[in-house]
Order: sequence, then C-alpha cells, then structure tokens
Amino acid sequence: MRKGKLLCGAALGVALSMGAGAAAQAQDLGVSWKGAPEFTNDDAQFKVRGRILLDYVHEDIDRAVGADSEASNLRGRQVFLGVEGRINSYFAYKAEGGAVNGGAWAWDDVVIEYKPNDFTSIMVGNLKVVSLENMTSTRFTSFMDRGPYADLTDASYALGLVARLNGQNWTFTGGVLGDSLNAADVTGPAPGTGRTEANERMQLAVRATYAPIDTDTDKLHLGLWARYRDSNSEGFVYQLRPNTNYGSRFIGTGAQAYGDADFTVAGEFAFVHSNLSLQAEYANISVDAIDGLATPLANRRSDADFTTGYVFASWFPTGEMRQYDPRKGEFGRQKVLNPVTAGGTGALELLLRYDWADLTEARTGAGGFLNQAGEYTGWTLGATYYPFSYVRVMANYTQSQNDSPGVVQDVDTNVFQMRAQVDF
Repeated sequence: MRKGKLLCGAALGVALSMGAGAAAQAQDLGVSWKGAPEFTNDDAQFKVRGRILLDYVHEDIDRAVGADSEASNLRGRQVFLGVEGRINSYFAYKAEGGAVNGGAWAWDDVVIEYKPNDFTSIMVGNLKVVSLENMTSTRFTSFMDRGPYADLTDASYALGLVARLNGQNWTFTGGVLGDSLNAADVTGPAPGTGRTEANERMQLAVRATYAPIDTDTDKLHLGLWARYRDSNSEGFVYQLRPNTNYGSRFIGTGAQAYGDADFTVAGEFAFVHSNLSLQAEYANISVDAIDGLATPLANRRSDADFTTGYVFASWFPTGEMRQYDPRKGEFGRQKVLNPVTAGGTGALELLLRYDWADLTEARTGAGGFLNQAGEYTGWTLGATYYPFSYVRVMANYTQSQNDSPGVVQDVDTNVFQMRAQVDF
C-alpha cells in the first residue's frame, strides 16, 4: 500500500478539521442536521460523514460442463467514515475511507478543492471524473452494484488533478490522473509487457453534460466522455462479474495483462418524468494490446474493440422523483415524500435493468481465441424501500448468460442480493 500517501490523507483530514475549528472560534457557531451534525461558522463548515452497507448474497452457478455450485454469504460491503467541510468560501476538503468486503482500510474520496467562483472548481486528490452512474455516489445508485459497465470501463477513483466548469444546466470536466491512492507502488513491469522501467499508469479524461430540459416534473440529461490511458509498466486487464461484487468472473481477457493503452468514448442518457425515469450508458473501448515481443507469438495479444452498456427503468409507485442536479450532471440523495419519521409509510422504488458486454474481439497474436473473452448479457429486477432519506433496504435479482468462445466455457448465473444501508 502507499502508506505514506494514506498517512498524509489522514493527517490532512485532521489538520483541515482543526483549521476549520480554529477559524470559527471567535464567531457564532451554527449546528444543523444532515444525517449527522453539521457545524457552520461564517464561511467555515465541518461535518462527519460515513456509511454502512451490509449485504446478503446468494449465487447459483450453472456451468455448461463441470460441477454446478451455490454460495451464500453475509458481507460487510462497505463500512466507511470520514470528514468534509470548507475552510472558507474558496477552499473545501473531503476525506473518507473504510473497509470494503471485510478487507483492509482503503480510501475513496480524498480531495482538496479550490473554488475561485461559483462556476469553477479545481480539485486535487483521489476522485472520479467520468460516467453518470460512476459519478453518482454508491449511497445513491439505483442498483446495489454498477455492473459490467463499471468493471470494463474501470472509471473509479484515481489520484490526480481535475478542473470543472459548470452553468445552470451544463458541466465540463477535465483531469490528468494516475492510479488509485490505494494501489501499490509500481516497482517493476508487469509480466509480458516487455518493459524494463517501473512507471505508473497515466490517464487523460474529459466529460461534458447538458440538460436541455430541466423543469419541476421533467429532466433530460445528455452526456459524453472520453479517456485515454497509458498503462506504462502495468498493463490493463479486462474482466467483469455478473452484476455483483461477489464471486468469480466468467468473462474476461485472462490473468495476463492485455492492454498497453486504451481509448474510451462513451455516451450518457437519462430522462426523468415525475416518478418514472430511464437511464442508459454505452462505451466503446479501443485497446492497443501488449504485443509481448519477448514472448512466443501464441501468448501475444491483438488490438481489439470492446463494447459495454446498460439501460434501466425506475418507477416510484409512492410518487417520488429521482433527484437530478444539472449543475453537477449527477443524481443525488432521494427525497421521501412521506418519511416514517413524520408518520408516513416511506418510499418504494421498482427497477428493471439490462446489461451487456462484448469482448469477443480479444485474440492472441497467433489468431487464437481467449477462452473467456466472450459476451455477457444480464437482466436485473430491483426493489428499494426508503423509510426516510438516509436509510434504505434493497433487493436485486440478476439472471445472466456468460457466453465464451472457449470450449465448454459457458456459464449461466442467478444472483439474489439484499442490502441494509445507512449513511450520514
């Protein structure tokens, strides 16, 4: 782990928190409740934040050849704690980390932000840049997991410098980033890359969003993003799970690094009409494969284009509307019309989703297939109950087909998942 960076991140959160407190000493202190106490004083603000996601997963695997299997697990999907705030009207900060799937501590958001005005933001830290569902916090995504689209585009947290401009109904974001803050230091080249140096991956990413319709009852989101990545000494592996973060991957390019560099172009769409909404994304990933000149021809990789996408529908029979912010190009915390805290019944969201991914262009330099570089298709039914805005209970059922070019490699899966979630 990058222990030095992790310690610096922790120290940063403490130091900024102390700075916010010191700046407020001579002024009146205000306290409000946003899932947890939020303290404000003039331009300074401070809040503790966190989330607890507890999951149950049952997976039923049906193999074309070989033993079928079942598995059930209770999991601590995420247990996170952090702080956020601003020192004055120009500088803000956020630092949050925790345990994922019972593993070691890892960081999500670790960000220092400079806002010279209301429409410009310059950020440095561990953050996200692209993809509508990826930019939407795990606390607010409609489904329990982001699916193969997120697995293949691999657009999650990375350490870098990001600038964002926005108007009332548009955004433009650009960033120069490396790898995740949690990634191990690169001390040597990945096997098969043919490299001798030890350089971390780098990426350039841009995203633009526009909301031509933004009324009280209707929202239309359009977005485009593009990203170029150079793996340098690392190499890229492309693989996915069947709409869950649990269990095995049945579609992928194998354990050996496949990509030397890639270029992704993607589109985003979302339409909200009162309590009904649609959301979709599509991405094409053009891969410059590792040619591995030091390895036999049969072990080299060929250039390929991979495609992936999803589309889903959401309906609130209780009348709620998904909360879209055109100034961020993101969906946010769900408002509940009749929360149980006010004597109501809460909110219910019903969902249907279709996912696909195609890796069939993956080949070896000798023209052979990679056994698991096939196609994925999956349907997911979902239901989410919100007693009030900071708590939700989720259930997802996914039926998927993993069709591979390799002999007797096909796998069908049925995954049932449930989640209890609280965030603050």
